Amino acid sequence: MQGTEASMSAEIIAFKRPDKPAVKPAAAPASRRVDALDILRGLCVMGMILVAYAGDWNTRFGVLKHADWHGLALADMIFPGFLFCAGAAIPLSLSQRAARSTRTGLSLHILWRAGALIALGVALNAIPAAIWGHLRLPGILQRIGLCYGLAGAFCLAVGRKSDSDFSMKIWPVAVTAAIVLAAYAAMLVVWKTGSCAGACFDQVNALPAVVDRAIFTPAFMWQYGTYNGAVTYDPEGLVSTLGALGNVLIGVMVALYVRRDGLARALPGLFMLGVTLFVAGAALDAQMPIVKKIWTPSFTLVSAGVSLIVFSALALVADVLKARIWAYPIRIFGSNATLAFVGISLIDVVMQLPLLAGKSAHDALSAWLNAAMGDVRIASLTYSAGLLLLLGLLLWPLYVKRWFVKI
Repeated sequence: MQGTEASMSAEIIAFKRPDKPAVKPAAAPASRRVDALDILRGLCVMGMILVAYAGDWNTRFGVLKHADWHGLALADMIFPGFLFCAGAAIPLSLSQRAARSTRTGLSLHILWRAGALIALGVALNAIPAAIWGHLRLPGILQRIGLCYGLAGAFCLAVGRKSDSDFSMKIWPVAVTAAIVLAAYAAMLVVWKTGSCAGACFDQVNALPAVVDRAIFTPAFMWQYGTYNGAVTYDPEGLVSTLGALGNVLIGVMVALYVRRDGLARALPGLFMLGVTLFVAGAALDAQMPIVKKIWTPSFTLVSAGVSLIVFSALALVADVLKARIWAYPIRIFGSNATLAFVGISLIDVVMQLPLLAGKSAHDALSAWLNAAMGDVRIASLTYSAGLLLLLGLLLWPLYVKRWFVKI
């Protein structure tokens, strides 16, 4: 499965306000966790599984479906949520490593992590390709790795490293996010081809689709990104990564805002920012259609707004009001998100193998659920929920032992 969005970052998220400089050499300042980010990431992992690993793709509940092309669906908000969390992790990661690493060391860490995510994504694509013969080069982890590398390099360029901390100002991040989205919007509007006179936002003539076909070729793109039977686009392609980068930079900006003002004081402003971004993106839809599969700037604004609104609500409940017991199962997934992604990918490969008299375990179990439950939509959801439960049981012991896989 490679069509969901998903940002998978296994970094443990926390925010801290910098301590005053000590007279004696001081260790890195203590950090304070923001549980809402672990919970948000966990909800994204769980949502990804329910959306992307169906018992029957043709008989799902509507809420679990992505928008076909132009439009907005709840399922479309999952990947942007991951990217938001990945961006929020960057200032913390740099701050935590500042005391024990040089600026060169921080650069190498960002480069290594970005490369590892990209390599892992390609490797996961190669496993089913070895069985069914189709290797997709772009993908979810590949996009996360590329966005993380670009955003991390930017943060290093504009931030300041001290002996015990790494600090940044908010305004360069906000300005850069606006410039990236404006530049991407201009590219989409002015681009024209022989069959499109400009402002091409369709599956064939949009700039991201044309570039991906030229660089990857259809043989190495998402096999379901088709128009009239031919592969024409990839939802995690190169050019459309500019839109996804906007979500990551907004996550960085939110982390810096929380660190500066404190979570409780920052929440009203973050909520209003989320509403503003959502309204702005929706208002742009007439001129800049909301299309997740090429991640248009209007989609960036709408999805970032949703991430902020949900984050604000979760932070109010879990961090300000301290009501977080209900989120225990969700945190199991959120604390090991990268491992969860790898795990569900491998489970799905095994389920799709024709091991049962030429039939896969997926097909056999789906057929049994359809017969047992009558309503094929409930049967499809039950299959997804079963995979979710299985993965949760595998991750639970790691959470109990506080073993978190970080890349």
